[in-house]
Amino acid sequence: MGVLLQRYLVVGLSCVLVVLLVPAALQGWGTHGSYGMRILRAENLIRSVEPGSPADRAGIIPGDRADLTDLGIPGHLRLMNPRAGDALTLDILHGSEERTVRLVAVAEPMPVNLRWLILASFVSTFAFIAVGTILVFMRPAPMTWWLWLYCAGILPLNETLDYYAFLPDAIFAPLWLFGRTFLGGLSVFPIIPFALRFPHDRIEGWRARARPAIGALAVVSLIYFATIAWKGLRYGLDHYSLLNGIPALFYYLVASLFILATYLSAHGVARQRLKWAVTGMLIAFVAQIPEYFPGPAWVAPLSLTISIVMPLSVAYAALRHNLIDVQFVLSRALVVGALTAILIAFVSLVDWLTSRFISEYHFALYLEASATIAMGFVLDRLHASLERLAERVVFRHRLEAEEHLALVARSLSFANHRESIDEALTEEPARALRLASAAVFYRDGDRPIFVRGRSVGWDESELKQFPDDAPVVRYLTADRKVLRAKDAAWKAESLPKGSCAPVLFVPVFCRGELLALGVYGAHLNGTTLDPGEVTMLAQLAPGAGVALDHLAFERLRERLERTEDELRAERFKTGAK
Repeated sequence: MGVLLQRYLVVGLSCVLVVLLVPAALQGWGTHGSYGMRILRAENLIRSVEPGSPADRAGIIPGDRADLTDLGIPGHLRLMNPRAGDALTLDILHGSEERTVRLVAVAEPMPVNLRWLILASFVSTFAFIAVGTILVFMRPAPMTWWLWLYCAGILPLNETLDYYAFLPDAIFAPLWLFGRTFLGGLSVFPIIPFALRFPHDRIEGWRARARPAIGALAVVSLIYFATIAWKGLRYGLDHYSLLNGIPALFYYLVASLFILATYLSAHGVARQRLKWAVTGMLIAFVAQIPEYFPGPAWVAPLSLTISIVMPLSVAYAALRHNLIDVQFVLSRALVVGALTAILIAFVSLVDWLTSRFISEYHFALYLEASATIAMGFVLDRLHASLERLAERVVFRHRLEAEEHLALVARSLSFANHRESIDEALTEEPARALRLASAAVFYRDGDRPIFVRGRSVGWDESELKQFPDDAPVVRYLTADRKVLRAKDAAWKAESLPKGSCAPVLFVPVFCRGELLALGVYGAHLNGTTLDPGEVTMLAQLAPGAGVALDHLAFERLRERLERTEDELRAERFKTGAK
């Protein structure tokens, strides 16, 4: 599948998912259906009955037994996800007496505190989806797709199914089965292949040895969750949370071990870049564990709400520290557009909440009109502020590097020493762009070779010179523009390896002759150079060419002055004789 198609696909899937989840996010403000009893399915035993509930009014008491054998799928759906007004007929056995009762579910409002927790848990879900979508869009790859699948499955499943329980049984039953199979404990599984590939999407070493076992685990997990979902739909299951929670706990444990192994095997700057994402993921894993086990109603939404630290930390590490290698330039226009879209979405949400919550007081029209007018002024004035915010928060380091290298490029024309040119072509860009390596090679006078000058990230034992008819020299001379290493076919021996390996060549011309070339490696974290950074490096070449021309002129002038001095001295000697 092409990169562009993958980007369209992830955006489309995420939009559909958000559209489906937004109505369910306000489920806490709706009313829930309830029969007012709790049944232990394994024994068909009535465990508890709420006073004043339909079950209580029907004379059902704890200790009675309910015959659920003839309920079928529709009956089990109504029993598990009742809506106000749903009717359910049960055969109740009290001692040796059996009777048939008809229960009608009544509306049961959600406690106020739980309402806000449910809404907050959906906000966390939307954050997961947004970050997963952005990372797939920036770098379509198996690693980011696995992360998106994990993010898409992190949602309040019970509240979502409760909302869609109004659908006909023929639609709701497959939806319930799909949700319980793929969005329960199995939704945690994608974090394992993501952690296996994190952060560079490479399968090698111990990762390659673990891959077959993970494939087998995926098959077994799918069969297991499909089985318990079908049994739950057909017969009902007790301890459903526990049946989901035990595998989910195992998945989190395996993913945590993979992530910790990645972190511990990293060193120096690479470990520093990993720490925010690793910390956020581990906190989220621990926070989500209670969600899959029985407990008070507020535990699950609170766990999911706390888990928002994961998407925030991963997004911060990816955008601020280039943790994940991206395949396109994250432009200012894109970020500003995204921020504007978020603001527009907020305006729409205000409009929706206004009409939903306070329309009965007939104030919605006035508030909507006022909010629309106010937001019109706000949007007009916030455009420049959003752009400045994007530059300061997301692109701060990049903006600083761009400004600094532009200054270095302008100052090169005034360089009077070779050491200044060396520093401007190697140390300055390496420091500004956080490059693992940088080196400059100069044509060695009349000899047919290029000799290495100053370098960063190169060892003394690595390449020191190469002939001037090497392919990279011919390509640069022909095109007179920067050249990617993958297009250079440079097979010189003793080149740096890993992040220090050359990825870009920048030619320096003077009077039509290639006098030098800058050789640059990837970033310290292994990510390659994007087009914007290539442009920053290319702008150094014209100033370096002027500086080299100036130095050549100075050398020629000094030679002429010496020659003149020698001639005058010779004439003086001849005249003296």
